[in-house]
Amino acid sequence: MKRLLLLIFFGLCFNQTVLAQAGSFDSIKIYRQKLALHKKEDTTRATLLSRLANFYRRNNYDSALLYGRKALQLAKKIGFARGEIRAESTLEFSLRETGNLAEALNLQLDLLDKARQLKNINSEGVELNSIGNTYLEMGDYKTAMDYYRRSRNIFLPIPDDKGPYLNGLQYHASEYYKRNEASNMGNAFEKLNQLDSALKYETAMYNDKHFPKDIVPELLSRLGALKLKLGKAQEAMQFFRKGIQLSFKENTLNDRAILYYQLAELFNKLNQPDSSLYYAHQSYYTAKIIARTKVALDASLLIAGLYHKSGNIDSAYAYQQIAIGYKDALFGADKFRQIQLVLSQEQQRQQKLLQGQEDLKNLYRIIGAVVILVFVLILLLLVWRNNRMQASKNRLLNTQNSQITQQRDELSATVENLHRTQTQLIQSEKMASLGELTAGIAHEIQNPLNFVNNFSEVNQEMLDELDEELNKADIAQAKAILADIRENEQKINHHGKRADAIVKGMLQHSRASTGQKEPINLNALADEYLRLAYHGLRSKDKSFNAELITRFDENLPRVPALPQDIGRVILNLVNNAFYATQEKAKTADESYKPTVTITTALEGDWAKISVADNGNGIPDTIKEKILQPFFTTKPTGEGTGLGLSLSYDIIVKGHGGKINIESTEGEGSEFMIDLPLN
Repeated sequence: MKRLLLLIFFGLCFNQTVLAQAGSFDSIKIYRQKLALHKKEDTTRATLLSRLANFYRRNNYDSALLYGRKALQLAKKIGFARGEIRAESTLEFSLRETGNLAEALNLQLDLLDKARQLKNINSEGVELNSIGNTYLEMGDYKTAMDYYRRSRNIFLPIPDDKGPYLNGLQYHASEYYKRNEASNMGNAFEKLNQLDSALKYETAMYNDKHFPKDIVPELLSRLGALKLKLGKAQEAMQFFRKGIQLSFKENTLNDRAILYYQLAELFNKLNQPDSSLYYAHQSYYTAKIIARTKVALDASLLIAGLYHKSGNIDSAYAYQQIAIGYKDALFGADKFRQIQLVLSQEQQRQQKLLQGQEDLKNLYRIIGAVVILVFVLILLLLVWRNNRMQASKNRLLNTQNSQITQQRDELSATVENLHRTQTQLIQSEKMASLGELTAGIAHEIQNPLNFVNNFSEVNQEMLDELDEELNKADIAQAKAILADIRENEQKINHHGKRADAIVKGMLQHSRASTGQKEPINLNALADEYLRLAYHGLRSKDKSFNAELITRFDENLPRVPALPQDIGRVILNLVNNAFYATQEKAKTADESYKPTVTITTALEGDWAKISVADNGNGIPDTIKEKILQPFFTTKPTGEGTGLGLSLSYDIIVKGHGGKINIESTEGEGSEFMIDLPLN
């Protein structure tokens, strides 16, 4: 009877918790409310605790461990056997993922024994898979492969639509685990550097329409790592990015942390340190949030290396210390003593179970000795590595005082160099914006020059006619011709002044700023730079056309500002707007009409000017970075990454103003500038 009850309990546990993946946040909220209302320490509360722990798996291991341990403690206290198995099944997953390998392995071996005693082959297959995962974390890939094979061999003969049904996943156990194990075997082959076999298994699962959706991000992570080893970096990047997107859909923070780290490593290999540092930080903070210690360790080491390479010694040292802390937590001597103890206890238990079978006893003793030897060697290696890291830390501390002195001496030179570099960069951006103006100015100045030339030629002809009429003594006709000549001369004078104004504007833009603010007509300045930027772009791309809309507040007073600097800001914003509409026009249908709008307005003590476009807009992921120096979305060679950064400095630091951005991806952007009137 007792055996039957345990069998029922284990089957229920298998259905409800062992195989369930991360639950939705709605489920977590519901069960937390239920738990808050149910205070009585009974089987219902133990079940609620286990389910909460199960829902937190893969997105918050600290919470999963907290509720799992509470569930196990309560189940033992009230003698709830089914609750104990359910809590242990949830705990062993979270323990493994957080680096508590000894405790996880101990629970897994205990659950495997219970499954075998009850002859529950589905639960046995699940625990074989879990043990294989733990050995993979230990670095014993061959042993992990053996457990994966044994697990898959259990599920392969069972049809997809037979056997226990996994609650919350809409899969049968056989359908789910035969594919999960195939991917696990591919992962083990990749770790063993047997890349052909790894590619065979992982590709087959990628093309399998029945592959479980919740572990697709993990499969994409493995395929990306495999492609990277095969030298196909671009394919690897595609798999990593797709995996990150799916991890949001499936709510698997664990996979997301790993994929972020893999992408950071890839960018590091491609010598793109900024992108590498960004994704390394994403990986570190994601792993830190969910207590995924191993990933946090790898990410912090990569961040430390990137900061060291860039010369940011303080940040490099800080993350190196973080990495040392994680490494001690994962690979400290206590951890390995615990693992050795678990392995030793497992060996003794196996020997007891195999009493009376002398032939098999000797074999298991040999296997146990080999396993112990392997882990002792691993332990010694890691202890040696830990000692080496400690020695490195001591050397670093010993040299820190001398480094501080050296850094202090270098600081003055660095600051001076930064000022010099900043001046050079600003001048470079000025020349870049001047180049943008040149084409527009050439087009603008051509029109008045054409008028001057044409009217000059007409006047020459009319002077000849005047001479003829005077010879004929036709005074009336001569006066009429003279009036026409006078009118033409007025037009020549008008257009000559127009050309002169354009040239003066160009000279004013190109010369260095005196730093003295003067009242400027913001409407005229905006209109001038809008047209110059448009004609400059048209000189490069004759096929590009855009609608220019101006909504100027005629009551706007003159604004105290540096005209060269404000003009440069307007030019940068308008050029960016034209670029955005030009890029969208390449992919949009014929109904799309590029439009750039400049608006001015008076609001209290502030003059407001905005530049809006109907281009592609700015993705939310980069909105906070577009004002940073050297950040650009343009292809290499088409942008300096300084335009918006310098514009921000001119408006905020130089004029005490404000600059705000509103953008909807796919619809357009609007840059809004506020300038104080006093």
